[in-house]
Amino acid sequence: MNKRYFLGFLLGGLGVEPAAAQQVIPPSKTEYIDSTGAVLPSEIGAWSRRETTYTDSVGGVVRSYARSGKLRSSWSYEHIRKQIAHGTVEMWFDNGQLSYHSEFAHNQQVGEFRVYYANGQLKRRQIMDAAHAGTGECFLENGQPTAFFEYEVMPVYSDGDGSFRAVVNAVMRNVKYPKDALKARAEGRVFVSFVVTDKGEVAKIKVVKGVFPSLDTAAVWAVQQLKPFTPGKQDGQPVQVSFTVPITFRIQ
Repeated sequence: MNKRYFLGFLLGGLGVEPAAAQQVIPPSKTEYIDSTGAVLPSEIGAWSRRETTYTDSVGGVVRSYARSGKLRSSWSYEHIRKQIAHGTVEMWFDNGQLSYHSEFAHNQQVGEFRVYYANGQLKRRQIMDAAHAGTGECFLENGQPTAFFEYEVMPVYSDGDGSFRAVVNAVMRNVKYPKDALKARAEGRVFVSFVVTDKGEVAKIKVVKGVFPSLDTAAVWAVQQLKPFTPGKQDGQPVQVSFTVPITFRIQ
């Protein structure tokens, strides 16, 4: 149901009925995606098709289809541009079997979370709330129960306590203030993104937001000095995980 915004007026001592202002709902959008995730100008060379349908001015449903036309995923969003999930999120195998089902409320997983094998056998079931954290059921492909393990495990840094704070501390220890930046009195916060690969290596380092050329270079160099990680995992398999670290340069 579309939201309406009401504005009441009092004119000449007489009550006037509130005027309803209908919000603008963007039109549906179809995009063609290549194997790297880039949007193509047409369907030529497309690996998949993405259809966005708005239900209000910012939220709606984004569905992805394989080249064959089969539905691959469906994401409900409270805010599509900001990628705030809200509602049902589901994914499917190429054979049409449901592979993933979850519910989100304001970008937080809630309710029952399920993962399936391609043969339809339930692989994982858990309740996503604080009372059930770290618990659930996992099954083998033949249906036999197996030890429960967390669906998502973040990479662990090989220094300090292994947390993201340990990563930030390591980067800051590596920072060297460039002489030309000191002379120019340049300071500020540089944001650098990188990925931890499925082998635990640091890769794809780039400046997301810079402040001064030599400071940006120094920030990238500091991230390049990071030690290896224990890779992150999703559903028990090593995966690539993205990070963004803020690096503050301040002249005392």
